[in-house]
Amino acid sequence: MNSGEVGRARPPGAPQRPQRKKLPHERLRWPRPEEEIFFITVRCELRGKNQFCYPKIARGILDCVEFRNRNKVWYAHLMCLMPDHLHALISFPYERPMKQIIANWKRFVATKFKIEWQRDFFDHRLRKEESYRQKADYIRANSVRAGLVTQLERWPYLWTADPQESTSSEGRALRDGAPGGRALPFVLSAIIMFSVASCRPDMMNQPKAKPLSESDFFSNGTNARQPPAHTVARGDARENAEFYTGQMNGKYVTQLPVKLTRDLMVRGRERFNAICAECHDRTGSGNGMVVQRGFPQPPSFHVDRLRNAPIGHFFDVMTNGYGVMSSYATRVEPEDRWAIAAYIRALQLSHNAVLSDVDPAKRATLDDKK
Repeated sequence: MNSGEVGRARPPGAPQRPQRKKLPHERLRWPRPEEEIFFITVRCELRGKNQFCYPKIARGILDCVEFRNRNKVWYAHLMCLMPDHLHALISFPYERPMKQIIANWKRFVATKFKIEWQRDFFDHRLRKEESYRQKADYIRANSVRAGLVTQLERWPYLWTADPQESTSSEGRALRDGAPGGRALPFVLSAIIMFSVASCRPDMMNQPKAKPLSESDFFSNGTNARQPPAHTVARGDARENAEFYTGQMNGKYVTQLPVKLTRDLMVRGRERFNAICAECHDRTGSGNGMVVQRGFPQPPSFHVDRLRNAPIGHFFDVMTNGYGVMSSYATRVEPEDRWAIAAYIRALQLSHNAVLSDVDPAKRATLDDKK
């Protein structure tokens, strides 16, 4: 072991040096560039030391951001400078990697303003407009959360892209995704500008009680009163027992509790084919595609036991399950369960019909078709 290796040796019992993690900064290739907006965080090497919040330095950094917007290097929508870090919403082109664009900007700022950056940065791709709003609110309220100001409008180092610029010819080129980036949708830009104008953190600090949380408002420590015994939630009264259970006085109903119409039958056929046919097949014989692939076969609707079963039986099976069939109460509304039950009865009749069951006025039509 040479002297150089001895000098780098770790003392006995010393903790291992942490391994520096490398963030991937990868971008998916299938989204359109104009639909991608990233939440970016860049920190200074010295935590807690003010490097940004000086008027001259801040103005120079934000001028650099605007310069890159105009020259289509990126499109920054919103940026907040804090003493030792910054947050931003930025769109990037595909022509150059995001990591290279940020690195070049950091290098320029470090050289001109003597900023000591951390070596990497954090990025997160926002996928929904709700995410844009949440991150925009988070960025704007950063100075209030840190205790630097009491009102958002008093923080001078918050910058928002000019909506007028985003509607100019340059802005349109950016939004079209070539050569890169995109402005926030106009509605979102308006939201940010309006939020900056209102500048109150009320939506972030909401005086509400979260479910099942503790509170000193009530003597028992809960944040809500216990409902009185036998309380029924609105919409859950369900006083029509026949309609909601398929039973009356403990026995299955034998008649539909709803009016039998053509629309009901059409709805029942559509729901049956979408939900039930996988096991029961479209004819009700019990040989659906799931059964053909190994699932236990349900009984045919055309056996005597089920042909003679009251219609409430089929509603009850859909509600509570039967055998290996689980309950469909959470997936099929009561109205649709009755529609399916009516259609099952129609399938049974179609497999056991005789000529005398046909309306005499229509028998001649059947004879003509023969």
